[in-house]
Amino acid sequence: MELNKITSEEIKEKSVVGMAEVPGLPAEEMQYRIEQLVREIAIPKINEVIEYIAGKVATREDLEKLLIDSGSVTSVFGRAGDIKAKSGDYTPEMVGAAAKKHAREHAFDGKDPIEPVNIGAADRVHLHGNISSDGKIGSAYGMVLVTGLDGKIEAKAKENCGFVLPPEVVPVNGEFTAENNKIYFGNDISDFIFNCDGGKTADCRGFVTFGTPGRIELEGFDFVDDPDGIAEATAGSRWEFDLSYGCLIIRKRSE
Repeated sequence: MELNKITSEEIKEKSVVGMAEVPGLPAEEMQYRIEQLVREIAIPKINEVIEYIAGKVATREDLEKLLIDSGSVTSVFGRAGDIKAKSGDYTPEMVGAAAKKHAREHAFDGKDPIEPVNIGAADRVHLHGNISSDGKIGSAYGMVLVTGLDGKIEAKAKENCGFVLPPEVVPVNGEFTAENNKIYFGNDISDFIFNCDGGKTADCRGFVTFGTPGRIELEGFDFVDDPDGIAEATAGSRWEFDLSYGCLIIRKRSE
């Protein structure tokens, strides 16, 4: 069906426009002529539009039903427009979550608690080898961390870790006892009383220059190689010595 407008020709044909002021028509015919435009033109056109709307145009109810049938919605939780979820809109089950009661039952102090072992976590009370709960390994300052038996972390002194450390330089002037990994030196000394270490494990060396020689003694060594005779050292003479596990070698280097 195609809708058509009411034309001016139809209005002119069906109206009383152009008639004499006193038409001279019977009353019944005059009434008909006055209502002719409404009865024969306006009412049929209105009915035509109603039929067209009913047959071709969807009603609001039709549109709402179409949206619902297609999976769309016109409102959420009874609210329309820019909808944002509120507390209580969803239950835990609606979104695949455990209910609050279920969560309480599995809490640490619940009737059915989840233990660390259930989720692959460490026990609540567990050890870290030599590492304390506050992150300490031992209590001494300046220690070195190394792996011991089975890779266990241990704190050891530097000299016990197998490292090759630079020797410590130690000044001497008088009596001293040999220590491992030391370089001894002395300028313008008089007394030179050199004692071997008790365990005879020290490995060290040194240089001394005499001022006015005084007391000169070498004590506790298993073997002494002293071809130049340091006991007879003179003023201004310079001497070099090496000690290794109880064996001492001394050489004069200058007068």
